[in-house]
Amino acid sequence: MNNKIGIAKEYHKITKHSPSSVYSNIHFLDWENKPLPFKFFNNLDLLYLPSNFPLADNGVITCLQNEQNFSNMSSNELDLMRISQILFLSAGITRIQKTNNSIYYMRSASATGALYPIEIYLACTHIRDLEDGIYHFCPGDFTLTKLHSGDYRSTLYHACGNNEKIITSPITLIFTSISWRNSWKYQDRSYRHWFWDVGTIISNYLSLCNANSLLTEIIVGFQDDLVNKIISLPSRKEAAIVLSPLGVGTIGEKEISNKHIDNLDVEFDTIPISRYGEPNFPQIWKVHEGSYLEYENDVKKWVEILKTVRYSKKPDKISLERENLERGTPLYKVILQRGSTRKFSQKPITQSQLEKILYLANKNIPFDFIQHDDSLIDIYLIVNAVEGLKSGSYFYDKINNTLNELETGDFRKASEHLCLDQKLFFDASSVCFILADINKILKKLGNRGYRAVQLEGGIRLGKIYLAAYAQGLGASGSTFYDDEVTNFFLPHSINRNPILAAGIGTPNYVSKSGKIHVRNIDREDILKNLVY
Repeated sequence: MNNKIGIAKEYHKITKHSPSSVYSNIHFLDWENKPLPFKFFNNLDLLYLPSNFPLADNGVITCLQNEQNFSNMSSNELDLMRISQILFLSAGITRIQKTNNSIYYMRSASATGALYPIEIYLACTHIRDLEDGIYHFCPGDFTLTKLHSGDYRSTLYHACGNNEKIITSPITLIFTSISWRNSWKYQDRSYRHWFWDVGTIISNYLSLCNANSLLTEIIVGFQDDLVNKIISLPSRKEAAIVLSPLGVGTIGEKEISNKHIDNLDVEFDTIPISRYGEPNFPQIWKVHEGSYLEYENDVKKWVEILKTVRYSKKPDKISLERENLERGTPLYKVILQRGSTRKFSQKPITQSQLEKILYLANKNIPFDFIQHDDSLIDIYLIVNAVEGLKSGSYFYDKINNTLNELETGDFRKASEHLCLDQKLFFDASSVCFILADINKILKKLGNRGYRAVQLEGGIRLGKIYLAAYAQGLGASGSTFYDDEVTNFFLPHSINRNPILAAGIGTPNYVSKSGKIHVRNIDREDILKNLVY
């Protein structure tokens, strides 16, 4: 199925936005059936994670530019304290907002529509004070729920095409998406959002791995059915989309138990996420299942396809003195401060600030399927108010870290229109558009390449957020009118398709920093106060 790329092409085509498709869509938000933002298991014991975890006070700039090539592993043991830090600052609750009769639990990474479809599971081994097994992380009450006991490294190793990093890591994180959480609002197009939303979480996660000198890898190639079975996911409701071994090289042993999965056909009792059921969107599952990798050899072949092919020429070494990259604000403070800017001031930012954002957003991502300094995407920009740059359109040359001018002019109205006619992007100092040659990617990687490029776009967006907020600026992601974005940057953008957009600028307000909301949240209070 993965090689039948007409599936992904068709999905991409039918989920494109245009002014006519957006304004003719009669979909309305059924607030009475809005999904819960948390997954709660019934009748299973909860392990409350420690709330006094150490803060990641490394400079955010340093964390963003780290190359994940540590010669010495961290002397810090990967224990529950450090796990709690990574989980909270990747996906924990940082703000509690009351609007009318509703309460919103905002998190450390952005999510489209604040719907938070991403769940995190952990396969843990050799963690002090934690029994080996499969766990579910709930940010709502900051707990782990044990689903299965035992060492599952062997099964995950085979599921990921004999990936040795799984064997030597005490933890493998499994990121999933609950489809209905996002399709409640975004319908069929929400499949793209799965990868955007997990991408922003992973951008935080990678920075935290760097802060703790913990090696990791972002695994896109795995046997879908097997991984879904390991964490007992309900069919066509929730699906595994990314795996990541944490602390690669921490465990040296190779003799591990060969865990059988025959006893994993369990349907856990969970609190329904919607009062009146979860409507299905068949196009989502058609494209997702059309990119499945069924056998171990399928995974091995898939992850090797691009290992000898470069999508972007290897970058030259760029002098850090040239970039003037200071240590920066502590990572945890930037994550707590981060939000999605709701109003820009139209004040100009500097060329240096913009170039730092672009440079850091394009730093290496340790993917399993391409060389770590490679990339599937390109960044185009509309510059509205940047000191040192003419207003106009630009292409970011990530190889030489330069902005190449395409056309000069006042394009504020264009940046507003391309981002679904939102004034926020009229006011932005610059709007970045992440584009990629989707057809080329599908020809090489099959339908699963669609996942890969959307995921990379989400991670790059998360890095833009962190790099902007590290410099006292703001940022906000956006969807877009697909074909109009491509047409705007022609002829340079020929054959490329937009993946994501992000506005950058100075906020027109002072927002309060988020907080570490852990022990002051009770599950019963969450259920009582949510629209449900």
